[in-house]
Formats: sequence, C-alpha cells, structure tokens
Amino acid sequence: MKNKVLAILMSFAVAMGLWLYVITVVSPESEKDYYDIPVVIQNKNILSERGLMIVSEEPKVTLSLKSDRTILNDLNESNINVITNVANIEKPGTYHLTYNITYPGNIQQGSVSVQSSSTDLITVEVENKIKKTVPVVIDRNDTTVPEGYMADLENANLDFTSIEISGPESVVEQIEQAIVDIDLTDKTKTLAGEYQYSLCDKQGMPVNAEKVTVNAEKVNLVVTVQRVKEIALKLDVIYGGGATEENCSVTMDTTQIQVSGNDTLLENLNEVSVGTLNLAEVLEDQVLTFKLDDVLPEGVTNLTGVEEVTVQIKFTGLTTKTFNVTKISAGNVPEGLHQEIITKALSVTVRGTEKSIKAIKSEDLSVEVDLSEAQVGTASMTAKVVVSESFPDVGAVGTYQVSVKLREQ
Repeated sequence: MKNKVLAILMSFAVAMGLWLYVITVVSPESEKDYYDIPVVIQNKNILSERGLMIVSEEPKVTLSLKSDRTILNDLNESNINVITNVANIEKPGTYHLTYNITYPGNIQQGSVSVQSSSTDLITVEVENKIKKTVPVVIDRNDTTVPEGYMADLENANLDFTSIEISGPESVVEQIEQAIVDIDLTDKTKTLAGEYQYSLCDKQGMPVNAEKVTVNAEKVNLVVTVQRVKEIALKLDVIYGGGATEENCSVTMDTTQIQVSGNDTLLENLNEVSVGTLNLAEVLEDQVLTFKLDDVLPEGVTNLTGVEEVTVQIKFTGLTTKTFNVTKISAGNVPEGLHQEIITKALSVTVRGTEKSIKAIKSEDLSVEVDLSEAQVGTASMTAKVVVSESFPDVGAVGTYQVSVKLREQ
C-alpha cells in the first residue's frame, strides 16, 4: 500500500514537471481576453474650442491578446490604453475613428499581438455645444398651506433666479426652465433651505440632461409662510368744541382689512387705530384721510391693497361765532419767576347749539395759560379756552397761542 501511494505522488510530480516544461520552454505563448477597456479620447479641448462636444456614450473595446504568459499576467483592463484622436473633427456628425493600443512602459510593443477586437473603429457622435439661461420656477405641486395661512410664492427669495446651462444643442434647446418642487402641506412656518431642481421643457416635463453642465447644482430658497387674519380698524375720537356723539357723525369708509404676519405678531392683534381725531380742532364738515402704512405694526403686511382710510366728519345743528376775549390769565408760574402776559386780546371761535351761541357773550369766555414748564424769556405758549359753566354745550374750536414773558423776580 505504501509503495502504491509513493508511485502516485511520483506520477503527479512528473506530470507537473512536464506541464511546466511545456508552458515555459516548448510553448511559452498564450492568449487572453480583456473586456470593456475604456477608450481614451484625445484633444477633446480642441472640440470645445470649436463649439463642439461628444454626445455618444463612452466607447469601450474588448481585446484578445497573445503574448508570453508572464506578460499577459501583467496586463489588465486599467493599464492597457486604447487611444483615439478627435482633432480633425470640425463639424457635427457621426464619425468612425481608428485607434492605437499602448501597454505599460515595461512591456515592449512588439511583444504583444492583437488576435481579435470587438470593433475595428471607434464611433463618436458630435454635436454643437451651446449655452442658455433658463429661469428658476417654483412648483408647489398643488399642495397648500393650512387654512388661515398663506405662502408668499411671488416674493420667494432665491440665490439663483436663473440657471446657466451648456451642452448638446439637441438637449439644451428642449430645456426651458429649472423647476424647484416644494411641498406646502401642513406648513405654518417659513420654508428655508437648499433645494435640488429639475431641468424641464416648456410643459414642465424633465429633460434627460446627463451631458448638460450648470453653474449651480442646487438653489437656496426661502418661501415666507405667514398667518392671515382679519382685523378691525378704529379711529380714536376726542369730542370737544361743542361736538358730541349726538350732534356729530364720524364715519370710516373701511373698517376691516386682512393682514399677514407671524403667529406671535397676530395672536393678540384684533384691532388697529388709524389715528386720533380731536373734534375741537375741526371747524366744519370735512373729509380726512389716514394712511394705513403709518399705523400697522412692523412685520404686519396689509393684504387688501387699501392704502388709506377716508373719514367723513359731519356736524348737525351746530353753529359758530367768534369773540374777542380779553380775560387772559396764567397759572402754575415757576417759583422765583415773574410772569407778564404780552397778549392782551385773543380772537376765539366757539361752537354750540344755535340757542346757546345767540346767548353767549365774550364775558363768558376766558383764556388760561399753564406756565409750569416755562423758562425765563419770552415764548408763545399754548392756551386753553374756558367756557362758562352756564353753556355746557358750547366749546372752543381751534388752537390758541398766548405770548408770555418770564423773568426772575
């Protein structure tokens, strides 16, 4: 049994020796296939200078090579170079180009022969390369924010409002817009971030833009989402000068507007005053306007388009009369100062019912000046007209000034 095993081992060793002798001495050459070797295309830059570019897929070649086994074992798909040249192409079209094969520097060119190849010529398709600018368009895909909120897409903030594209003429001509898709479902806060876009045709269908280059891969987008609310408008009316709610009507042409803003601003904002109206300073029927932009809080936007509120003032059953009042006095004179009233008479207009205006006299009117804030020197001070208590429905109309001189005692 032992002799039989030794005989088998000896037979195997002899066979291996014979095989090595054959492949290294008797028949050292062999063949080997190399698959999908990428083709190196030289002088692409020359095409670009001519306004051209290759649009076909990257060509690849499969080779069957013959050489010594040691050489074939050193070769692989990454160190075999298949090279073609496009320097002679001057216009668009389909070209069939010859190619050369080179090997690593440690392998002599003549030591390897090509037994077969998957193609004899390299086919390339060339087109004109053109540039174009297309607008960035925001598409909400029919999604909407919740009721009571609005998304201000018209004033969306984009770092790129258009995209510069370049590529094959046949592709670039199809592209009309760069569409950014956003989802507004359940959004109550402002959207802000970096978004990918799709290059699309006029109908909004994506275009295969694999060979198109762009100046920006993504865009930064901010879409303001704000709360919408209806608020009331009011006018602060100070009755005086004989005008009361019974004999004077004050009407506004707009009493409500719709506004937008963040939740914090609008949470407790239910009413806004357009201004203050002191009827003691209004002599007769008239129409006044108040601008809304001046009274809305910062950050609140008026959505109605109404820029101002018109207020109509109408007096009923009142008449006016002017008196020359000489009863002028000063009060609250600062300690250590002496006052001298320079104005000796003042023309004062009062308003009231016809009966009271007929009965009232200049003696029933007096003028008072508060000097608590006055300083040494001569100044014109705002004065107050006082009407006798016998005429409660009469009041002075307008503003009045009295000249006063103050000096140290």
